[in-house]
Amino acid sequence: MIFKKLVVGPLATNCYIFGSDVTKEVVIIDPGGDDDRIIKTIEELDAKPIAILLTHGHFDHTLKVGKIQRHYKIPLMYNKREMESGIFSHKEADNWLKEGDLIDVGDMKLHVLETPGHSPGSLCFYSGDVNEFENQKIDGILFSGDLIFRQSIGRSDFEGGDQNLLFSSIKNKIMNNKSLTDNFIICSGHMGLTSIGFERQNNMFKNYFL
Repeated sequence: MIFKKLVVGPLATNCYIFGSDVTKEVVIIDPGGDDDRIIKTIEELDAKPIAILLTHGHFDHTLKVGKIQRHYKIPLMYNKREMESGIFSHKEADNWLKEGDLIDVGDMKLHVLETPGHSPGSLCFYSGDVNEFENQKIDGILFSGDLIFRQSIGRSDFEGGDQNLLFSSIKNKIMNNKSLTDNFIICSGHMGLTSIGFERQNNMFKNYFL
């Protein structure tokens, strides 16, 4: 696996570079700032970007979409509800993403989940093709955007947000998803990494989504 987390932009957003160490193909998830550093990191990894993925359309996750896309000439992919709601109307997707879609990244696959609540078209991406992370055995990896954080949850008081929907997304798409286990690493849109099992035990809002 190729995996790199970069903290970028004015609100310390986590941008992820994720892909296959076999083919060197990667996706860029949420390029919210510091495009020069993102490009430099990809060059240092000797990686081949194949797409930009957005978990949602807030400016701190999308600020450098245009520059990254022009540099690599790769497709932009996100959920159409973000454009229809006006959350992100700057640039149409080259490929609209919806629940159940699969994104091939070399020999790895990312599954798409629709997880509204923080915004109408919020998405999560997960892969069960990752079985080791920082020398520890895991079952997979989940990119959660601003749905769930380490011991917290995403805000729902922005335009298009809905707290009940956010709790429902966490409960039904993450905690009760038979494809995901407690041993999945969660890579959220801000702050540090965590796991589904840790959040099941330690998240301050757990009574609302378990």
